[in-house]
Amino acid sequence: MFKTALTLLSIAAQVGGLVMAAVGLSNTFKDVAASGERFFATVLATLLGVVRRLWTGFKSLCRRLFGRPRPAVVHALGAAMEINFAGSARGIVTFGPLPDPAQDADAFKAAVEERMNRVFTLAQDVQHDLGRERKAREQEDQKIGNDFQARLTARDEESKRATIRGLREQTLGFFCVAFGLVVQSYLDLAF
Repeated sequence: MFKTALTLLSIAAQVGGLVMAAVGLSNTFKDVAASGERFFATVLATLLGVVRRLWTGFKSLCRRLFGRPRPAVVHALGAAMEINFAGSARGIVTFGPLPDPAQDADAFKAAVEERMNRVFTLAQDVQHDLGRERKAREQEDQKIGNDFQARLTARDEESKRATIRGLREQTLGFFCVAFGLVVQSYLDLAF
């Protein structure tokens, strides 16, 4: 009776541990994986990659043992594309006709000076507006960067908590499996 109870306890602990470990693995995957990503498809792809690497290693070992040359490996040439953009802004300032310098040189000189002063004032205003715009954009970039960093930090903490939850479930499951194996081994040795 005692042996049967220990056997059943061992089997229950092992099955419970495997279920807990599977739930922990599933929860960890759900918390970390991209939405829509399937667990078993990823696991099978990983397994297939391991089998391919083992097969390639086995073939390479056989080739070395039998003295066959390595197969030629052809690499495709990479391509790089660079896109540059250079923008420019241009403003056109128009003025009315200038006085005839031959008839009135002083009026011509005053009109030219007035136009030069006006262009200088316009340039100063544009430079001032550009400086304000640059500062506003820098502040907005800084604000967006800080917000982005805060969101990344929060998401990272959330991901860590979720992953730790799944790892705890896995660990508990593996301990239950180990406990069941210990009880089963004791039964095999004692009875």
